[in-house]
Amino acid sequence: MTDGSGNSGALSPHDRATLLAATGRSDPIDALHWIAEGRPLLGGADVSSVLRAVVAAADAGVRGAVSALRAAVRAALHSTLDTSADLVSTDTIVPPHRYQAALANVARRTTTGSLSHISSAAVLAAQAADPLVIEALGLVAGLSWRDLQARSQARGVPLPTESDSTWNPSQVLSAFKIIDDIVCGRVEPQLAGAVAARPVELLLDGATGWSEIEKLRTGGVSYGTLLAQRDVGSAWSAHRNRSNNEISKLMVKRVLATLDEADVGYWSTEGDARVAKVLLGANAGVQGRPPGQLSVVTRRKDGTAGYAVLIAIARDGGTARKTAATLLQLPQKLNVPAVLVLFGTGWADRGESDDLVRAYNGRVYTEHTLTDLAFLAASVGSA
Repeated sequence: MTDGSGNSGALSPHDRATLLAATGRSDPIDALHWIAEGRPLLGGADVSSVLRAVVAAADAGVRGAVSALRAAVRAALHSTLDTSADLVSTDTIVPPHRYQAALANVARRTTTGSLSHISSAAVLAAQAADPLVIEALGLVAGLSWRDLQARSQARGVPLPTESDSTWNPSQVLSAFKIIDDIVCGRVEPQLAGAVAARPVELLLDGATGWSEIEKLRTGGVSYGTLLAQRDVGSAWSAHRNRSNNEISKLMVKRVLATLDEADVGYWSTEGDARVAKVLLGANAGVQGRPPGQLSVVTRRKDGTAGYAVLIAIARDGGTARKTAATLLQLPQKLNVPAVLVLFGTGWADRGESDDLVRAYNGRVYTEHTLTDLAFLAASVGSA
């Protein structure tokens, strides 16, 4: 959309008054320029109302409204929450000594007590005694549990859902064959000019075979190697992927805490009075399966549903773009007005965020404006 040549006469009296009150200007065109330049709104200005007014001005072709809309959305969606800065579920992290013990378990079952002479029989026996063995060997080959599962599945042998589940011999042998091929350098690259993926400590040194792994197990790995692994693997990325659901739960609880402070009733999949997702969807009037982003439905003063609160997290623009495509479709699937809470640094600079503001009629919030959301929910009276 490009700025049109229309004038402020296209604005409704309410939108006109909203823009003037929020900026302290006497002319709507001047007010839009004020917003477009990133100047602060007056204290007490309702951001949602301002967003709705700017959207109406942009849709009506009022001069300067498109630039104002972009600036207003960036300001409204400026979330400073960086999900990479915090860790959750750290109690699930496997301590180093457990990996050492798993590898030692394999070594002592070989004919020489060394990984240099690892065999399928030794791995089978070790895995039966310690369910961490295959996962540890997968990491030796530079494979996360998810990667190892995918490669074995591609060979027609599905692995257990969790690494500490019950294994049958064919699954252990399939996993070890994949690992052994990588460690021994038998995997061919699929792309011309590429090299087959191998652990960085083997790839950079041109090392191959289990004798090299035994040297690392018994002699230790340099701190520089650890840093190189972090560089190519992105420190904590696998753990964050595993704990994404916990991050989402914490964000929901943050919204609930703000609603509690404002004495707003709600149904939610989190909190002290959790309800099933299907019940939450029923309260919001969802036809079919409730969307994953639906986490809270506020209650009006008469006990009926007020707002459906959808929560989404995006650290980067790519995630925001993909998630926005889903979020844009949700308001029309609900029988109550939808509210959107966006956490993360990926939202403010996305063009799709302008469309989200339209789709949710300006009811878009971040962690900085949750009190505004609570005020909105609290102001809903009896039907």
